[in-house]
Amino acid sequence: MDTTAHVRGIARQLVHLARTGDLDAVSDIVQLLAEPGQRMRLGQVLTELLSAAALMIDRQIGAIGTGDAIVLDLRRVDGSTVDINDLRPEVRAIIRALLAEIYGNREDITDQISLALRGSSSGLIDGITVVLMWTVSAMAWCEANQEPAPEWLATTAV
Repeated sequence: MDTTAHVRGIARQLVHLARTGDLDAVSDIVQLLAEPGQRMRLGQVLTELLSAAALMIDRQIGAIGTGDAIVLDLRRVDGSTVDINDLRPEVRAIIRALLAEIYGNREDITDQISLALRGSSSGLIDGITVVLMWTVSAMAWCEANQEPAPEWLATTAV
């Protein structure tokens, strides 16, 4: 199995588990990926999830023109707003990587993922959890609006 297929398989499994509510299994896998010896693999999984989420978000918002801005409404579990600068550095970097992906800025994507991967395991766990929730939410939107999810992600994710 090639690396891309393997990484996409991990990402697809995480999305599937999150969508079916098996958050204990998601937590176990994410904790393993956040270990220092797995950072390269985590970076690959993050890259695939960010790419899929950005593609589906792009389908939601339509084409972005020159000068257009995307505003993220970041909220805590209790519904209160949170400033991006108040987030853990790893989460902040992952959010910036998503925005770079949406805007097609490959260099910034790589830089932001590298920044995130240099952070703490607990910060990375928070960051990949955010990406998973975005991906699950974007897939639900695509399904509700008859828009396709990335084929590799939709093949077995329920």
